[in-house]
Amino acid sequence: MSPLPAHLLRLAAAALLIAVGGCELFKHNQEATAIINNRVLGKPVGEFFDRYGRAKARTEIGDNTAVYNWISDVGMTRPGPEGQDERVCKLRLTVDKAGKVSDVQILYDAQGTKSASRCGEIFAAP
Repeated sequence: MSPLPAHLLRLAAAALLIAVGGCELFKHNQEATAIINNRVLGKPVGEFFDRYGRAKARTEIGDNTAVYNWISDVGMTRPGPEGQDERVCKLRLTVDKAGKVSDVQILYDAQGTKSASRCGEIFAAP
């Protein structure tokens, strides 16, 4: 049996690296999800918006429940391309008919300023 060509070995190594990296990303998402759920689930959606900012979009899904798409604020940045800050957290909040958050999904979790999860940083803050 002949050894694999070099290009196939490089491709296999790249695929393995991506898979391992994906597991690490998933681990951070699990940690961020736990932090967010602890802070947000069961709380009135109005309190969420008062503390973290308003949602960008709202969709009624029936039975007086709604889904909100929320994006974190990045604060003040310098003008121009070098001032663009992509360290944001994007969530989808499901709110029950009592107006309380019943489910949270992380849609996007950028690298944080001090950790691998911007969402985790935002919601871990006191």
